Amino acid sequence: MFKGIFFLFQYFWKQDKRYSFYQLFRQLLVSLVPLTDVIIPKYIIDELTGQRRVEIVCAWIGLMVFINLFGNWLICFSEGKITLIKGRVFTEFQTMMAEKLSRSDYARLEDPKFLDIRSKAERILYGDGAGFGSVLDSAFHIFGKVFTFLGIIVIISTLSIWVVLGFVAIILVNTYFDSKVRRRFVEWDLEKAPVERRTGYFLNLLSDFAFGKEIRIFGLKDWLISREHEHLLESESFYTKQTKLSNKASYLSTLLNFLMKSITYFYLAFRVLGGMIGIGDFTMYVSALMNFSNAMNDLMGSILYIRQFSGYYDALMEYMKVPQQMYDGKRLPVPQGSALIRFENVSFRYDGQSSYALRHINLTLHSGEKLSIVGENGAGKTTFVKLLCRLYDPTEGRITLNGTDIRDLDYDAYLKQICSVFQDYKLLAFTLKENVAFRDAETKKDEDIRRILEYSGLGARLSTLPKGVGTNVYRIFTDDGFEPSGGEGQKIALARAIYKNAPIMILDEPTAALDPKAEYEIYQKFSQLTEGKTTLFISHRMSSSRFCDHVALFKAGEIAEYGTHEELMGRNSAYKELFQMQAQYYQE
Repeated sequence: MFKGIFFLFQYFWKQDKRYSFYQLFRQLLVSLVPLTDVIIPKYIIDELTGQRRVEIVCAWIGLMVFINLFGNWLICFSEGKITLIKGRVFTEFQTMMAEKLSRSDYARLEDPKFLDIRSKAERILYGDGAGFGSVLDSAFHIFGKVFTFLGIIVIISTLSIWVVLGFVAIILVNTYFDSKVRRRFVEWDLEKAPVERRTGYFLNLLSDFAFGKEIRIFGLKDWLISREHEHLLESESFYTKQTKLSNKASYLSTLLNFLMKSITYFYLAFRVLGGMIGIGDFTMYVSALMNFSNAMNDLMGSILYIRQFSGYYDALMEYMKVPQQMYDGKRLPVPQGSALIRFENVSFRYDGQSSYALRHINLTLHSGEKLSIVGENGAGKTTFVKLLCRLYDPTEGRITLNGTDIRDLDYDAYLKQICSVFQDYKLLAFTLKENVAFRDAETKKDEDIRRILEYSGLGARLSTLPKGVGTNVYRIFTDDGFEPSGGEGQKIALARAIYKNAPIMILDEPTAALDPKAEYEIYQKFSQLTEGKTTLFISHRMSSSRFCDHVALFKAGEIAEYGTHEELMGRNSAYKELFQMQAQYYQE
């Protein structure tokens, strides 16, 4: 419990030290201001039932009203400051969580266990509808109650100690059952996190335009809604259990509260009737005992609230401690000069798979060399590229850049050496300029971005857009955005690779969605596009291999054939067979 509080306190202190000072000031006021409503009414009532001096009554009333007004103004002021600081810290906390996700190994993004851990960790942001900021509020609330207890104990010290002990016993009974309820709440909340993650996926399917065509053409609406309904019902079962348990706790709390009020009023009424205390004392003691009861309940509730969030803290720590393999280890600088890439007996197997996706790959790419990678689907071409991009690390063997294992290089610096056009490229719902230049968009001139887009083949479409490179891709945020076709999207993806201008270029089916004319234009520019770059060209269109220095034919996770286009065509090779199979459709 205390580890979680200490972590949050450190985090808030680092982000904004004023939070702690405002909290202490607020708790002092919240604890002391209500005591005036306990003490001063006694003297007002005593005066009204005694000498009835107007000036004394007015003085006591004025003092009580002034303390309440000025004190509550200060409380509101400090609460406003605390709320603003919490909002700012909450933003930084979310950013920290997002940064952790962005630096997580690519393989983890498709690991259900990791995704469930992440979903549970995010509960600390919103758990119980309040989140981590309220946990630290509760910790300061405990500190504030010390002042309340000191004041009330002084007031009720003249009463029977047995009444006070009876109140403490009743509150502890209520706290015991409340703690069991809260602990079960957290267990259920963490259990339902993976369920809600799956439910969220189905909810997003229906609103994501990327799936809109398939949903309508294949009539998936009713099927998806039924699947979504199943997951919603599963989530609902958790809420049903939580509500039933919460009701039971509320019934017990109401009963115990009834007992405390009954004891208070009967005991003090008999003391008045016995002439042991006056009406003013009756009023003061009733208010004191009720405040004592409320303060005890608040104190125990705050403690339980903190204990409840310790489960979320544990989930957060589990998430934050997930290894970031790509960033661990050495962080050597990337070797300068020409790039010599070697795959040395590289094998790779995906987690949870018994068979290897790649086996014993030995390959050398010299600086500026253009390598065509061909083969049937599932032959290992994409996995080969993922290893080069260090989205995954080899299960066996190593990949070197100028003799240095790429696992020992600074990860971000290494990725800067690579530009790519992936077959499953993704465009952002930002402007064309931002889709090409990303964070550099604010400093780059529009003409430079336009020139790159024209070079990638988007010039004709770009000339029809009133806002030019300032036009939004998709219409998610603006009405005047445009929906790029598959070929247009591929040209934008190619433009961002050209813009990055890295020494290693990966082109994974870069012309798959292009029409014959556009594809021809790209092939015409191929030498200029890849000039001076070490290039990997993956394509099912075998004719593209003729532009490359060497060809590697992948089969069943291995390099079955390697050589120049002419060498492979000059022998009875599988490459020649595939090339002729595809060529016959054009020849006939």
